[in-house]
Amino acid sequence: MHAKEGMWLPFLLETMNEKEMKAMGMKINAKDIYDVNHGSLKDAVVIFGGGCTGEVVSDKGLVLTNHHCGYGTVQGLSSVDHNYLLNGFFAKKQSQEIPCPGLSVTFIVRIDDVTTQVKKGITKEMSDSAVNKLVMSNIEALEKETKKTTGYDALVKSFFYDNTYYMFLSEKYTDVRLVAFPPNGIGKFGGDADNWAWPRHTGDFGMFRIYANKQNKPAAFAKENIPFTPRRSFSINISGVKENDFTMVYGFPGRTSEYLTSDGVAEIMKTLDPARIKIREKRLAIMEASMKQSESNFIKYASKQAGIANYYKKWKGELAGLQLNNAIEKKRKEEVQFVGWVNQNENRKLDYAGVIDSLRSQYKVQEPIIHLNEYINEALLAPDVVRKGNTLMQMLKAADTVKSSDSMKSYVNEIKEFRKSIDLATDQKIAEELFAIFINDIGYNPSISLDELIAVYQNSLITSDDKLNAFSAEKNLSKLKSMIQFDPLLTMYKYIDSVSKSNLFTLKSSQLKLNKMYGKYIQALQSYYVGKPFYPDANSTLRVAYGKVEGLEPQDGMQYNFYTTLDGAVRKHNPNIEEFQMPQKLLDLHRKKDYGQYAINHQGKSTVPLAFLASNHTTGGNSGSPVINAKGELIGTNFDRIWEGTMSDVLFDPNLCRNITLDIRYTLFIIEKFGNAKWVIDEMRLVRTEPKITLLQRIFGK
Repeated sequence: MHAKEGMWLPFLLETMNEKEMKAMGMKINAKDIYDVNHGSLKDAVVIFGGGCTGEVVSDKGLVLTNHHCGYGTVQGLSSVDHNYLLNGFFAKKQSQEIPCPGLSVTFIVRIDDVTTQVKKGITKEMSDSAVNKLVMSNIEALEKETKKTTGYDALVKSFFYDNTYYMFLSEKYTDVRLVAFPPNGIGKFGGDADNWAWPRHTGDFGMFRIYANKQNKPAAFAKENIPFTPRRSFSINISGVKENDFTMVYGFPGRTSEYLTSDGVAEIMKTLDPARIKIREKRLAIMEASMKQSESNFIKYASKQAGIANYYKKWKGELAGLQLNNAIEKKRKEEVQFVGWVNQNENRKLDYAGVIDSLRSQYKVQEPIIHLNEYINEALLAPDVVRKGNTLMQMLKAADTVKSSDSMKSYVNEIKEFRKSIDLATDQKIAEELFAIFINDIGYNPSISLDELIAVYQNSLITSDDKLNAFSAEKNLSKLKSMIQFDPLLTMYKYIDSVSKSNLFTLKSSQLKLNKMYGKYIQALQSYYVGKPFYPDANSTLRVAYGKVEGLEPQDGMQYNFYTTLDGAVRKHNPNIEEFQMPQKLLDLHRKKDYGQYAINHQGKSTVPLAFLASNHTTGGNSGSPVINAKGELIGTNFDRIWEGTMSDVLFDPNLCRNITLDIRYTLFIIEKFGNAKWVIDEMRLVRTEPKITLLQRIFGK
């Protein structure tokens, strides 16, 4: 029993998964993973920022996550004089840790089933709109009352297409500080070339610390705040992994669509992914050319480029994997069997007959709508300047209510800060190229000419220093309003916004219909696969995935070993290619074999383990998730999947789907030896698993 599909709710593990997990090698109990009454592993897992996972690795609030999860934050802390992206950062003591404005970590306190409360008052006679309105009202009241009575944030989330609802109580900490962050030559080593790929040699980690007030509660940044004391933190096992070891990933996977029909899969393969890939390919080429022009442009676009490239390559891999698995045909065969099962029973026919056909019809209606929506988001609204038209709309609205021109200063400052974050020439090039793609592929002129686009980049408050300075100096509110009202960017943005909102309204109506149909379809599947445990699609809520350490054969004649080492990274080092430029200090450590307690013997040579593969079912949002061994100890940090298996968001193939983990020993080696920050290592609980000794070995001492 190896690769295991599923992203499981932790509070249901005891009844649904514990037996299987133990059969696969797990040594702890389900209650060690999730327990409301006692400290458990859930209390050491956090939502990091807005879309990643992190893990608490010390009793003083140290949090480990991925380099790419902290990249945007560290970009904001960087400058040409202090370029933490290129040079890295390692605090030499606690007082040197850098505050990270806007960054937060969130703990889950508990999860409750609130389906009955949410559906209270629903009757069969109610219309869909009436049901939706009542559900939203019940959720709002429940969240408000829970927050009032417990003091915790409360969020109700839908599962199984509105068949089930769970409420998540959470606590957010906003004083978070940077502790350790390797330079790009380690944390982004391999760049886009190696993204979603194996073998992998990226030291994808960053370390932060949570601070709290003296009562250990959340507090805004203050010098008197102290390191947070968690209910639970991870012990770190530095003994390493071997093939077939049990592993578990605990985190917040973003979104999957595992129960799509063949028509839902076809929408991804024939409409969504091809459009996304085509548009982002052009956008990335422009960004990458700009980043090579100057260090200033590199800093401005490094994080944006990484984010855009990440999903560009993911969608390419997803499309290839679905094609390789013949996913549409595979789903259709399953649907034929399902329809046959429905038709064998009159009651089932009454409840579920026609559900597949209804879904197919709605997907056909939705096809041009979702196609346009994708092109609006990926092309028209991609340029930073164009999206800033929303600020002008806010300014115009504010101009009707403010009593003094001084009240507009905050907007002026916002625009000035925005200008520092982009290169106008780069953004204009992106706008011109993507608008041309939109007009060519959608098939109608969106009333935006090239001349109008150029005018935006020359004469808008957002882009012109002269216009912004004149606006800042103007005291007459009526003239200020006029300057905003006739700004060429506002004219353009209002048009795009109106087209987008009109189309989005139609799309949401279609998706509500699909959602209701899928709700019935899921009910039918749960009866069809009676006795089979069902996991809900990922929706950024706390989940557990489990599998084994294992390599794979992605193609005939190709073998992926389950781990990589520093030796392999050094062989990739190329001073002439930016993505593969390794810091000299790391090269020196490798040359001297100065690895400390993290060394292993690999093929007769001393080196450091770097990354390993396992068969845990993961997706976006699992970035930074703790990868845990059979005893509940931390052995690595999840940071990617292999390209061949990225279709696991839609279809899990146990032969191809593997997650990529940064070995914890490489993380600790970089902190201690490269960053000279052993004081951080000393704060953590490092353990080793002693090898088993047989009776004969005890007797004879061998």
